[in-house]
Amino acid sequence: MRNFYIKKLGSQELGSPKADGTVSRGRYIYVTKAYENFFPYLSKTITNDNVLIPIVPQFEDTKIYSTLVYHNDKFNVQGGTRDEYRLYLNKNLDPNRSYFKVDDILVFERVDTNTPIPIYTLNRYNSESEHYNFLVEFITNSPIKGGHALANDELYFIPERNINFDEATVIIPDEVMKEVEKQQEEVLNEDENIEDIRGANLFNSESFRDFVLLAYSYKCAITGKSINHKNLYNLEAAHIQPKAQSGTFLPCNGIALSRDMHWAFDKGFITIDDEMKIVVHDEMKKSILMEYSEQKIYVPIEPFFQPEKKFLKHHRENIFGLFLYSGSIRSMR
Repeated sequence: MRNFYIKKLGSQELGSPKADGTVSRGRYIYVTKAYENFFPYLSKTITNDNVLIPIVPQFEDTKIYSTLVYHNDKFNVQGGTRDEYRLYLNKNLDPNRSYFKVDDILVFERVDTNTPIPIYTLNRYNSESEHYNFLVEFITNSPIKGGHALANDELYFIPERNINFDEATVIIPDEVMKEVEKQQEEVLNEDENIEDIRGANLFNSESFRDFVLLAYSYKCAITGKSINHKNLYNLEAAHIQPKAQSGTFLPCNGIALSRDMHWAFDKGFITIDDEMKIVVHDEMKKSILMEYSEQKIYVPIEPFFQPEKKFLKHHRENIFGLFLYSGSIRSMR
């Protein structure tokens, strides 16, 4: 069964457009709390909890990230009044802040994948669209007023998107990039004990993979190469400090590696020093890994994507020099 969220757009959420089309405020999509379960869970106890949502727009095979925020200071801040969900628009979803118009109807379809965060496809209908009146009537008959409705197979006219989401082109808008940088910095500064860092709710396994591979230009940080067909790559987003050892989904805890290099890194055959150079373990001096010894890895241009030295230190002290055999750890030191 397919699952849809229908939303008719209002003037205030679109920045109160003027006659000339200009807007005075940021634009967002107001999501009713009655249907909050359609989107990923956000905490009431974390002030302004948020998460990155991958959205595939109509007629496109791209995943564009947007930020869903639960503005909930009513519950956490003295004198707070806000208690609402907003899915913020950005320049890639809403070019020139004019793509979406007042009274447009948006239809989100939730596509559940094998990751913690679903992917959402988005279709837009205006008054000239063939099925616009049908959607207006559907919203009118919804038990929740204010331009919201849920639907299942009733929306027979919306084609299913035959997309391999792992191969879709990833777009991280500037607005989202700034939010990632801000939140990552806040998390790192708040936690002196790196063992306690789990990562902000903004990040998850899906966004971690997309952000890390994009940051490294879809090339292995060690070999500088990749095998690919269209948007299918033999690359993986490797955790520097493993999830099993309190590692985080922060992008600076990730590095793009080919599958063989990921395996060697996770097993502790190699590590990376603070100068971003590869260190090969003494017991691997006769292996092909020596080809990369003391070679500097590719480092992303954006500082907040670059490997965090605290995570590298953890890898050197807790992973480097270990082999994992059928669930047991044998030290090589």
